[in-house]
Amino acid sequence: MKQVENLQLLYTLLEVYYTQSLSEAGRKLGKTTSSVSKDISKLREQLDDPLFVRSNNRMLPTEYVKNIAPEIEQMLSDIRHTLTSRNTISNENYRKPIKVAITHILMELYGDEISLQLSKQFPSAKIELMTWDSQTNQHLQDEKIDFGIHLNLVYHPGKIRYKRITATKLVVICPQEDTNKPLEQLSQEREFMFLRLKDWNDVESNFFDIAEKNGIPIKHSFVVDNLSTAMKLVNQQKLCFIVPKIIADYYRSPHILWQLPTRGIIIGLYHHAQQNEMLTNIFYNSISQILKSPPSTCSLFESIYE
Repeated sequence: MKQVENLQLLYTLLEVYYTQSLSEAGRKLGKTTSSVSKDISKLREQLDDPLFVRSNNRMLPTEYVKNIAPEIEQMLSDIRHTLTSRNTISNENYRKPIKVAITHILMELYGDEISLQLSKQFPSAKIELMTWDSQTNQHLQDEKIDFGIHLNLVYHPGKIRYKRITATKLVVICPQEDTNKPLEQLSQEREFMFLRLKDWNDVESNFFDIAEKNGIPIKHSFVVDNLSTAMKLVNQQKLCFIVPKIIADYYRSPHILWQLPTRGIIIGLYHHAQQNEMLTNIFYNSISQILKSPPSTCSLFESIYE
């Protein structure tokens, strides 16, 4: 009968499974590459399976490992939860820093509300908000960040868990006099704004690509990476702007509905697979109330087009 003598070996197995590298797994575990290799050798004997096959400097898992890895991860998570569940989290006495990465758009619309709400929930903790960037996925895996909040994140590694919060529609901000026009006509008559944000659409212009595939080429002469600047330019130059509806509502700007097929805009919570379940639930419940409600209306503009 297959039997593992030391549960710590299973943590090594999972790190090699996710990183496909002995050296990278060692770095995350605080072990040498040689020590990780010895752990895998022990597991090969105990589980009677090769576990990994080396290919092009990568450690590729066998079918056996692919099948058991999710169950092992869940088992270790359950053990961790059992060991910590007696230490009930008290919001008032929780003193560890809570680090939260929020994608740029949600930071601008909800950052202040989220910060204030978490400060009320955890009065003894230091709340640290940061804008989501290209390092955030890795920081979530390494548990350097506790939580992430993102719009339509396409890729999240296996060690990061996702929890849906809410959804918002897609709209096209446009001058008030154009709100009765279809997208095809706007694309012919107006220039568009393109908001390029790291780790969201900095590689692909998703919505413009959808329009192009549907025979609606969109011209954009303005490209910025800051929402406030984008909205000022949209106002001054009477541009069109494809955005989640929460942005149009926030700036009280006239708009038409996006008329082409899309998967929608999903706001989700991201955290490490072994994040404390009680803390996760408290955090989720706190921010969900905020993100499921319209953001506090921007007072800088009575109307984006006047």
